[in-house]
Amino acid sequence: MDQRAGTGKLLAPLLPPLLALLLISCNGAKRQQQQAAELRQRQLTAMLSRCRSQQATVRQQVENLASTNVRLSRLSLQTYTSLPRPPAPDPELLARFTREDQELELERHGQALERWRQADRAGKRRWQEQQQARRGALIAGREQALAELSRLGVAPTAEARAAWSSCDQAQLEALKSAQAGLVLQRGR
Repeated sequence: MDQRAGTGKLLAPLLPPLLALLLISCNGAKRQQQQAAELRQRQLTAMLSRCRSQQATVRQQVENLASTNVRLSRLSLQTYTSLPRPPAPDPELLARFTREDQELELERHGQALERWRQADRAGKRRWQEQQQARRGALIAGREQALAELSRLGVAPTAEARAAWSSCDQAQLEALKSAQAGLVLQRGR
């Protein structure tokens, strides 16, 4: 017992400075939290200001992107329509012809079919080239819109495009929090 009482007397003078140190460190943590909250608010205010200043450009690029994606989808649904095939000779009419005239008529029809096949192949090839050119132009337009949005600081997600188009504070704040979470995950 004497030993405990002696230890208590030795520690008694250290207790007030230890309590003061503990209080200071708690206040320091509280101050850091307050400063972090103020920093987040300043960053959000700056983000809102930046969003409003570039909102028209962001909306235009988002609309361009959506329009291009719709046109690309429609383009992929298009199919080639063949040229009309030449009609076969009428059997009743052929029956009235002499054998030589029948052979001549069938030969003409065979030649017409070959010309049709060649014209149809050429037409399909031209159509495919035009489709490829349209697709290339649309993809280039989409890439340009995405690059412009990236330059403006808009992440390549539908949520980011919606938040930056509307400049909605809650959406931007959620977006900023999600991005901060991604940064923390990448750092691990």
